Amino acid sequence: MTYTPYAENGDCKTADAVAADIKKIAELGFTTIRSYSTDCGVFEHVVPACQEHGIKIIYGIFLEAGGKAGKGPFSDYANEQLKTITDNAPKDSVAMVIVGNECMFNNNCQAEELGAYIDYVRNEFHSCGFPTDIAFTTAEPVGTWEEKGAALCSHIDVFCAQIHPFFTATVSASKAGEFVAQQLEQAAKVCPEAAARGKYVSETGWPSAGNPNGDAIPSVEDQKIAIKSIIEKVGSEVCLMGLVDDTWKAPGTFGVEQHWGCVEALEAM
Repeated sequence: MTYTPYAENGDCKTADAVAADIKKIAELGFTTIRSYSTDCGVFEHVVPACQEHGIKIIYGIFLEAGGKAGKGPFSDYANEQLKTITDNAPKDSVAMVIVGNECMFNNNCQAEELGAYIDYVRNEFHSCGFPTDIAFTTAEPVGTWEEKGAALCSHIDVFCAQIHPFFTATVSASKAGEFVAQQLEQAAKVCPEAAARGKYVSETGWPSAGNPNGDAIPSVEDQKIAIKSIIEKVGSEVCLMGLVDDTWKAPGTFGVEQHWGCVEALEAM
């Protein structure tokens, strides 16, 4: 499950709020969370709570625009996150490391520089004594993998795609799992060697409110149907987004960006 420790107003959650969230994630049966960056008390609050409940962490290094001189690969912004993780992460806590989140999709990274940075991050982890079987990769939507991703194949250990069935107007909630499974197989063909070592959906889910997108209806009931379908089809390969609604986000396309929290849907199963 994805986890961002932000309160409704965008401030950082308190230690108690984080502890309650992680406890709930554990109670729901999740073994791993995905963190996108190192801000907002990840090592002060999130990691200790995960350690308490035996939850592994997919650590993230968030990349933005500007390359080395800005907030892209090899920048101080990126390298500070990297050092924070290697300095503070318990060596038995790391499930995976995802370098960049839709960085190429947002036109913030070129494949060649992103690939080189993934290699650099891997080498830094190894030099700091982390287990050599930790997988290093990045996360992009299916279309971006197909358009730009081939240059990354030799740099990633496993394959991760972002797949959100809601944004395909012909996919209803009941077809969400089938769609995610099909899209993962399709995208994985870009990097078959990495996919053979492991292929995952680094972000998926269904919104509980907002405006319809054709057959894709954002509602509490449709979210329950979609999440159940996704878990049944590809449950062991997906990272659900997320525990609670991100009310601090802008409404976004179809007004759904604040409404991906799926704790109620999971509790109803």
